[in-house]
Order: sequence, then structure tokens, then C-alpha cells
Amino acid sequence: MTAPETGGRITMAAVSTATASEDPDDVRPALQADAGTDQVAAESTGEPTAPRVPDAAGVVPLGRPRQARMPVPPLLTDLAGWGWRLLLLTVIAWLLLRVAQKLYLVSLPLAAALLLTALLTPVVTALRRHHVPRGLATGLTVLGMLAAVVGLLTWVVQRAVAEAPTLSTELSAAVQKLPISNATLIRLRGQIVDYLQSGSGSLAGGVITGLQTGAEVLTGVLLTFLLTVILLADGDRIWGWIVARLPESARPRMERAGVPAWQRLSGWIRGTVVIAVFHSVVVAVTLAVLGVPLVAPLTVLVFLGSFIPLVGAILAGSLATLVTFASQGTTAAIVFVVVLLIDNQVEAHVLQPFLVGRYVRLHPFVVAIVITAGALLGGLAGALLAVPFTAAAYAALTHLPDPQPPPHRPRLPRRHSQQNRVS
Repeated sequence: MTAPETGGRITMAAVSTATASEDPDDVRPALQADAGTDQVAAESTGEPTAPRVPDAAGVVPLGRPRQARMPVPPLLTDLAGWGWRLLLLTVIAWLLLRVAQKLYLVSLPLAAALLLTALLTPVVTALRRHHVPRGLATGLTVLGMLAAVVGLLTWVVQRAVAEAPTLSTELSAAVQKLPISNATLIRLRGQIVDYLQSGSGSLAGGVITGLQTGAEVLTGVLLTFLLTVILLADGDRIWGWIVARLPESARPRMERAGVPAWQRLSGWIRGTVVIAVFHSVVVAVTLAVLGVPLVAPLTVLVFLGSFIPLVGAILAGSLATLVTFASQGTTAAIVFVVVLLIDNQVEAHVLQPFLVGRYVRLHPFVVAIVITAGALLGGLAGALLAVPFTAAAYAALTHLPDPQPPPHRPRLPRRHSQQNRVS
């Protein structure tokens, strides 16, 4: 069948692609469906479709069917989203820790000043209730703290100097009672002398390092003192200025997160001070009754060790036990250990739940991990500051999201409720 001519051209619409043995309407419906699917997919992706040129026989080739892509499981999508977010937070935390380590002469005094401010704020508040001006109340509080610290250190040093000869004599007698021969002692003494002589060439370097460390410690103490005075005097205005610098939509969240974080920090430092005083009193009374020398230095070590949860009191108590054993013998050491065990039980079951547990709402497993990580990253200072600041950060993150409205509970009509009561 020939196509009619239209202006010297043959139109392709008149050419039939059906064979003689097939019906004209049977033109591979499945293949046409595939071609239509490819065209729809190309249009949905926005890619331009190439024109289909008929071959020599006049048959228009159909498009190749696309390979189906493997669908991503929803669980894998969620894990990937959590993964990159946690990785980003880890990198940010690592960078902040690196900055804090590099600027330790600023970060450590700032952390100490925050703890001291949380501890001394109730004293300033009490003085202001008695109509004492804020500046005068701050000055009296800080001067009182300095007087207490200087007086305690003076007393400790005096007692240590006075009791050091007695402890030296008792330690010498205890060493002689040990099953060690004189030859072994002489050999150990020779090794110590050789070690000291080998390091005599670096004496100048050691002196310079000591002076540098002393200057850094003095600078840190002065900066801590200055920051504490500033925070006690103008802490509220400083916090208001920080919040005012944020966008207006973020200010309610900042206020909502800052208050519980400060409460956790304040509750931890006050409760820990009370527990440390309790430990110090028990240890001081026990050592004095047993007649152990160096009661004042050991009491101060126990007080400072109480600020490190789980391990601080144990280490300080172990040192006191060794001194007791060396000076008063095995029986006194056993008595002291029993007293320490009772003291730790009272702390764990009475003091910690009521004084610190309601503020530091962290599981002991988390506390152990946090202390270990803080000691590895920041040494003794990291172990001291790990728990309170972790508890404060957890409280802040908990209160950052917007509060959810309470679920709606439909109320029954009054007539229906009265009928239920009658029935």
C-alpha cells in the first residue's frame, strides 16, 4: 500500500508497522508500556529525551528498560543520619577540649571561679537580705574565704613541720622491722644516689621549670580570685548580657537551659563540701584517738580527695592507712580501715542520695567513664571537674527542647457524668 503524496513528501503516519499475519491493533503492548515508562521516568528526572529515529524498515526503536535501583532500608537511613550528626558533635567537642587544653591558664581558673561562685552565692544572698550592699557583701564573703584558707594552710604547715621528726623516727623503726637485709638497703641507697648524680647536669633546667610552674600557679590563683569577685558582684548582669546577644527566638531556650544547669552545679559543689567536711572530721578524730602523727595534712588530703567521686576518698584513705600502719602497727591500721568502711557506707546510703544525688542525676557507670575520660584528658583537674560540668551540660541539653503540651483528655458532658454517678 503506497502512502499518498502531500506536497512531494511521504508522511510516516500512513506507514503501517504491522505484519500481514498480525492484526493491525496488535503492536506489542508490553514493549509500548516499557517505552512509556522510560519516557515518564525521563520526564520526572528532568532529563531531555532524545528523539527516536526510525530505522530503514520504518520501525521506531523502543527505549531500553532502566535497571531498578536497590531501595535504602529505613533503618539504614536513620543510622546514617544519626551517624554523621554524632560525628559532627564529636569533632566539635574535641575541638573545644583542644582549645581548653591550649588555654588551660584561662579555662581552669574560669572553671574554678564558677565552682567558687556557686559555693559562695548563698552567703552573698544572705548578706543582701540584711540590707548589705552587693559590693560590700561580695568583699566580705571573699575576704572571709581567703582568711579561712590561709588560716587552714598555716595550721597544716605548722603541724606538719612539728610532727615530721616523729614520723621520720617511726618510719625508720618500721623499715627496720621489715624482712629486708642491710645489703639490700645499701644497694637501694646507692641506686638513689646514682640517679640523683646522673640528673645533676639538668639542675638548671629543673630550676627554670620550677619557676615557670610557680609563676603559672600564682597567675591561675590570682585570675581565679579576680573572676570569682566579678561573678559574685555582676554575675546576673553578665548572664543577661550573654542572653541578650542571642537571637530573640533563642533567648527563651537559653534561659530555660541555663537555670537548671546552674542549679546542678551549685547543688554538686555544696553537697560535696558537706560530704568532704564529714569525711575530714571522721578521719581527724580517728587518727587523733589512735595517736597517728600528721593528722592535719592527712585530714586536708582526705578533704580534697572527697571532691573526686569514687576514687578520691579511697586514695586519700589508703595513704592515711599506710601512715597509721607505719606509726602505730597492724591493729591500729585495721581499726582505721574499719572506720573508713563505715564512713563510706554512711556516705553512699545517707549523704550522697540526699545532698548530691538529687542534683547529679548520673548513673554510677556514667560517672566512672566521665572521671576516667577527664583524668586522661586533663589529669587531676579533669577528674575534679568532669562530674559537675557533665551534670550541668546534661541538665542544659535536657531542657533545651520546647516543652510538649500535655495530652488532651476529652471531658464527659455534665449530664452524662451525673447519670454515671447516680447509677
